[in-house]
Amino acid sequence: MTKDVWTNILQQVRTISNPIFATVNPPAAEEEIHRLERTLQVALPTAFRDYLSTMNGQHDQVPFIGYNYFLSIPDIIGTWSMMNQLFEDEEQVDWVNEDRIKPVIWSNKWIPFTDFEASSRLILDLDPGKNGIPGQIFKYMPGMSYQDVIANSFEEFSNEMLKRFQANQFSFVDDVIAFDDLYFV
Repeated sequence: MTKDVWTNILQQVRTISNPIFATVNPPAAEEEIHRLERTLQVALPTAFRDYLSTMNGQHDQVPFIGYNYFLSIPDIIGTWSMMNQLFEDEEQVDWVNEDRIKPVIWSNKWIPFTDFEASSRLILDLDPGKNGIPGQIFKYMPGMSYQDVIANSFEEFSNEMLKRFQANQFSFVDDVIAFDDLYFV
C-alpha cells in the first residue's frame, strides 16, 4: 500500500533532516482530493490518492529530494492551470518522436506534482503516448525532449524512493537529500 510507503519515506526524511520534514503539509482530506479530481477532470490512481492522504505536498519551496519540492493540492491546481493557459493552443511538436510520451508541449492530463524553479517538474501522466502506460511518471523540462519516463506508475516511483532510503543510497549535503544514482534529480 502506497500510504505505508509514504509513511516510511517521511520517517526517513525526518531522521535525515527535521527542517525538510517540517515543510511537509498534513494529509489532504478526502474532499480536497475530490476537488483536485473535479478541477483536473481526472480519476487519480489509487497510489497517488494514498500519497496525498499521507502528505499534501510541502508548504515551503524547500527541496524534498534533490532540488524538487512536492506541490500541495492548491499548488498542483495552480501549476496545472497555468500550464493549460500557456499552452492551450499548442499542437504536436515535430522535435519529439512519440513513444511513451505524447509529442506535445503540454497535455491537460499531465499532473505536475513536484517543481524545481519552474524549470523541471515530475508529471503523473494520464495521457501517455502510444507506448506509454497511464499513470507513468516522467520528468518534464520545458523546451526540451522530455522522454525521460522514470517509473511506470506512482506506486513504482514511491517504492523506488523508499528502496533507496532503506539501502542508504543517498547523501545529505548542503541541506539537500540526493539519491546516489541521481534518481529524478
